[in-house]
Amino acid sequence: MTLMVLGVLMLALLIGGLYGYFDDTETSTGNVFTAGTLNLVPSTNGTGPVGKYTVTAGGDGINGNVVFDRIAPGDNGTITWTLTNTGNIDGTLSMVSAVTFGEGVITEPESMVPGNNGGGNGDLDQYVGVKLQRDGTYILGDAGTWGSFANLQATLNAESQSLVAGGTITYVFTWNIDSSVGNIIQGDTANIDITFALAQA
Repeated sequence: MTLMVLGVLMLALLIGGLYGYFDDTETSTGNVFTAGTLNLVPSTNGTGPVGKYTVTAGGDGINGNVVFDRIAPGDNGTITWTLTNTGNIDGTLSMVSAVTFGEGVITEPESMVPGNNGGGNGDLDQYVGVKLQRDGTYILGDAGTWGSFANLQATLNAESQSLVAGGTITYVFTWNIDSSVGNIIQGDTANIDITFALAQA
């Protein structure tokens, strides 16, 4: 009987030894997903004849614009748009613009000019010279030549530029009314509306 109990005990120890494996436990904590950010912040500035312009700088989600008022032959000015990607992923900048011209107030001196409003869209598109630079490079007009105001919309809408995280692109629009331009532009208007868009690259 003792021999049988001893045998069972030895068998139990043997089985226990066969199944007594080593084990270990490790952890992996703090696995986190954080989405990148893409944020376009525009700033608008301008210069012009004293007392003839106002600037609303705008900012993130706020419309910025420059309004020129009572401009006349010999006047000139600029609008500067500074566009910054404040996010942490790269993007592609594009824009949709609408540049419109109108007759506004038609004065008697303007109506007396032969061939007035020959283009059908007002006259500032014909008689205001413009230049547009992107980061110092001319994309409309050049250092010695004024471009056509009528071509500004197509030039803006053709833009597609890489704007890396933390990067900035600056557009400078310069306009000029030659002193030889007479009554034909009296009361005429021009309006530039631009929607800037930044998409993930």
